[in-house]
Amino acid sequence: MVTREENELLCRVTGDAPMGRMLRQHYWLPAVLSVRVRKGEAPVRVKLFGRNFVAFRGADGKVGFLDEACPHRGASLALARVEDCSLRCLFHGWKIGASGEVLEVPNEPNSPKEFAKTIKVKHYPTREGAGLVWVWLGEGNAPPAPDFEWMDLPPEQVYVAGIELNANWLQGVEATIDSSHIALLHQSWTTTSATDFGATRENTAVNYEFEKKEYGFRAAALRPASDGSCLARVTEFVMPYYGLIPPIYSGAQQDRTAIIAVPIDDENLIQWYIYYNPEKPVDSWRKTQRANQWPMAGGLPGDRSSNWGQNRQIMDAGNSTGFHEIVIEDFVVMVSMGPIVDRSQEYLCSADQAIVRVRRQLLDEVRGFTNGKEPKSGQGESMSYKDIRAVGGRLASASDDWRLIPR
Repeated sequence: MVTREENELLCRVTGDAPMGRMLRQHYWLPAVLSVRVRKGEAPVRVKLFGRNFVAFRGADGKVGFLDEACPHRGASLALARVEDCSLRCLFHGWKIGASGEVLEVPNEPNSPKEFAKTIKVKHYPTREGAGLVWVWLGEGNAPPAPDFEWMDLPPEQVYVAGIELNANWLQGVEATIDSSHIALLHQSWTTTSATDFGATRENTAVNYEFEKKEYGFRAAALRPASDGSCLARVTEFVMPYYGLIPPIYSGAQQDRTAIIAVPIDDENLIQWYIYYNPEKPVDSWRKTQRANQWPMAGGLPGDRSSNWGQNRQIMDAGNSTGFHEIVIEDFVVMVSMGPIVDRSQEYLCSADQAIVRVRRQLLDEVRGFTNGKEPKSGQGESMSYKDIRAVGGRLASASDDWRLIPR
């Protein structure tokens, strides 16, 4: 069980909170859909860690990422004109380049060029990949940019969607790594599915086996079957906010999913879904349904007062939750917990072992960070699915993420 003090340490990310400082300093994060930042068009507001930024695309096609407040009087640069590779503040015409240099100060009468050199503007390095603009918000020298296998795939092999949710970032991470809810929360989808995903309905009780990795851990959720085999659903947690989940169907060429929970502030997050296939074009129907969606799945259909649009009529007709989309089920449950869950009040069971491990690892890393230790990261290496199965009580290599295994 997590104490209230530990819960605060895990959840708080704004200001000088240790977790926020660690995440900003040591990790890049996806900030905005690339297609939303168009060349020469209005800057896009982005909020991360309780701070306000703007992203814009200059004439050279590169993305600039600056604090939203103009360094002069604090007017919003989301109102600014995009000129070449710079922003022109509407208030007094200050012109600020993507690299943070002040290029023009038209209202300064005394040596404006020399004066401009004395002004410091916060700007942040960016990199694009998987349809997203990634940014590093730390101080000093940036760590290596993300080098996951989805970063440099051609557009036909990767797409992305995202949504802002009124929930703490850790709730997003935990939802991704939790396999025990698959056959219960999503039972309307599993009972109609002849896939490996659907096979979870045969046994809703989950046992876990784990494999520690330098970047986090790999978890095999095991469900014994009536024929003596065992279904292993394998997920991976990559520090600090990545979850890699298996495809619906088994097979090495199936589309993959990476889910990233990015803090907007203490009580809100962006949940990004990256769908990709390193070997062939991604499923065209799913791409048509979800590619570049903001918000994903059209957003939540309501708020707390309407149970987030829950439809009891379709529940009466057989739908288990009253929601029309599988990801909406995840989003609603996450938000229903409240902006920050008081984890000291939980009653965890054996099926929550992956949740416990995520919390323990994050606590270990942030405590180490406050003592000057560099946290773990998988961002510098080329991550891929190295699938596993459970055999005789140990983890071993396999050809895919789902496997019926003789026990």
